[in-house]
Amino acid sequence: MSQVQLYQRTEASFATTLAQRGHHVVYRNNASNHCPGCGRSHWYIGRVTAECGFCGAAVPLAEARSDYRNNANGTLKTSLAPDQRRSPRTSAHGRKLQLLIDGSPVSFALRNISEGGAMGEGVEGLVPGATVCVRSEDGSLVPAIVKWSEHGLVGLAFTAPN
Repeated sequence: MSQVQLYQRTEASFATTLAQRGHHVVYRNNASNHCPGCGRSHWYIGRVTAECGFCGAAVPLAEARSDYRNNANGTLKTSLAPDQRRSPRTSAHGRKLQLLIDGSPVSFALRNISEGGAMGEGVEGLVPGATVCVRSEDGSLVPAIVKWSEHGLVGLAFTAPN
């Protein structure tokens, strides 16, 4: 005579099951991503997820993080990920610096600045990847690279400590 054993799953919390699974399918930029549903690699990329162009399977972007925390009443609450910047920004409205573009000084209206970079306006024609030098009010020069430029604003990353 054979015995039959029945197993019943108990209800586990969402966070516990995530920790126990180990492997999480995510879409990674600059990597070969294959759909977990059909194995193809044509994607529609959004702000938080990537959707397979063939079967419609959606996977989260590795770079898009959110933090789920329990409220006092037990419901799930979504809170945004903390600011990912390495160093805090200091507002600098009203300050004017100079950018040296190919050795020529150009006025640069500073919006904010940090240890790692600056954002400002008033310089047209800068493209990402261009190298410039930032001349501060005291005359010191700090080399920088243009990280982005849009709608009249320019983001700079300092390439040497200031």
